Amino acid sequence: MSYNPFMNSFSYFQGQATTPNTQYPAANQGQYTGQGQYGQYPQNQYDPYAQNAAQYSQQAQYAGAFQEQQARPGAMTYDDAMVKTLILLAVAVVSGAATMALTPTIGSNNILVIAIVTSIAAFVIGMVAAFQKMVKPWLAIGYALLEGIALGALTGAVDMFYPGVGLQAVLGTVIVVGVAVFLHVSGKVRTTPKGRRIVSVVLISYIIFGVMNLILTWTGILPGFGMRGGAVGIILGLFIIAVAGYMLIGDLETVKLAVQKNAPREFAWTCAFGIVMTVLWIYVEILRIAMIFASDR
Repeated sequence: MSYNPFMNSFSYFQGQATTPNTQYPAANQGQYTGQGQYGQYPQNQYDPYAQNAAQYSQQAQYAGAFQEQQARPGAMTYDDAMVKTLILLAVAVVSGAATMALTPTIGSNNILVIAIVTSIAAFVIGMVAAFQKMVKPWLAIGYALLEGIALGALTGAVDMFYPGVGLQAVLGTVIVVGVAVFLHVSGKVRTTPKGRRIVSVVLISYIIFGVMNLILTWTGILPGFGMRGGAVGIILGLFIIAVAGYMLIGDLETVKLAVQKNAPREFAWTCAFGIVMTVLWIYVEILRIAMIFASDR
């Protein structure tokens, strides 16, 4: 079983489903927030995965929705999903790198506004996609573009205070994603129904925790990173990265199962959308940890 949240309403899968589906979070997005001043930069901020939680349980739902049969014309292939994933990642990386490069010119105050506006726009697109029968290409590309700009702005802002943090986050993300892909391909780790239920509970709890921390830091009740600072913040971050890695393995399982069940080729955008969301979430969490380490120097 696998997960991909956007498929619940797709009549093709519902009509031919032979086993229950439970799919995975498509978009979690949170919000970029800083503590007001750029100087006390971002505390909590971007929790891209409020949407992920809502969608995580859905991705598995479509896993068994396809009738397994001989490949038919127009059926999705593994390459279709991977190519779409690379396209979305390329859009996010290029837009993010361009925004980050322009950060010194734009200025700290303006870059924060850009980060907030684009993250909200990306969140809206994620919510729209969650109610689509399948994710449309323009929605997926638009999301990747806005997320890239938002994360590029956030990274550029952080990097002005903690030089090198952005590069650390990129390298960390590559390593985590690489490990998750290896574990999936090698078959050393497979998701289970129980594991998915546990992860769903963790995600919901994490979202509630994040919202509470955001309110406490915004109101000034807690300083700095709030409850996400210091050793607690690092341990929590590492745990959430492990959870996100598990979810990424679930995304890849969804792709494989969709191919086996002869999902339509258009479904590749939905699979790619879920994968990219998870990868960007991993990046945000690693960036947060890097910021905590840098602030303690």
